Amino acid sequence: MHLIMFDLDGTLVDSNAIDSQCYLQALVDVFGFDLNKIDRNWGNYPHITDAGILHTLCQTELGRDPTLGELYAYQQRFLELLIIAVSQKPLQSIAGASEILESLNADPHYAIAIATGAWKQTALFKLQQVGLDRIFIPMACSDDARARVDIMHCAYDRTLEFYRRSQFQTVTYIGDGVWDGIASKQLNYHFIGIGTGERVVDLFAVGAKCVLPNYQNLAEIMPVIFG
Repeated sequence: MHLIMFDLDGTLVDSNAIDSQCYLQALVDVFGFDLNKIDRNWGNYPHITDAGILHTLCQTELGRDPTLGELYAYQQRFLELLIIAVSQKPLQSIAGASEILESLNADPHYAIAIATGAWKQTALFKLQQVGLDRIFIPMACSDDARARVDIMHCAYDRTLEFYRRSQFQTVTYIGDGVWDGIASKQLNYHFIGIGTGERVVDLFAVGAKCVLPNYQNLAEIMPVIFG
């Protein structure tokens, strides 16, 4: 059995812009950070995950990690802002995402999982909003670890348990970020990129075996993934 592991934001759900906006506003609301002083180039952070970025900013701005109370308040505020934003502009899934998940789920040769740098409660909310919660998919998220490679490894272990396997023959990670390709290379996973424009070049540069704009053409995409 082969494992196909997906990122979430920008990979299954078209949520990168709204997610970043709400993430940043929650930082201001809970911690009082100056928005103009926050580095929004996520690639500059040691761990490009919700937990990793938050801990880096707290260390930089406060000289310490967030307390458990602050962490809870931040997650709740982030979700509140996301709910408000989505009520004004509904989220959309990446084209063909539902179909590819259903196709893979129906094939006994493949297992599926989600490994996301998002918090669990916001990840579940986004999946529900676009109707991708109809299939149970083993998932690991930023609540499990700060580092993306650790989140991916956690998702791998949970998927082994769910499918009652001792190992998978191969693992392919599908993501839209350069950091997804870097983490895949560190774990010796195959990597497929999701993106268009200049991002295509960046994703190939970090080892993507192919880069897809979306999942609309299943007849062409499935052989690529299965290959």
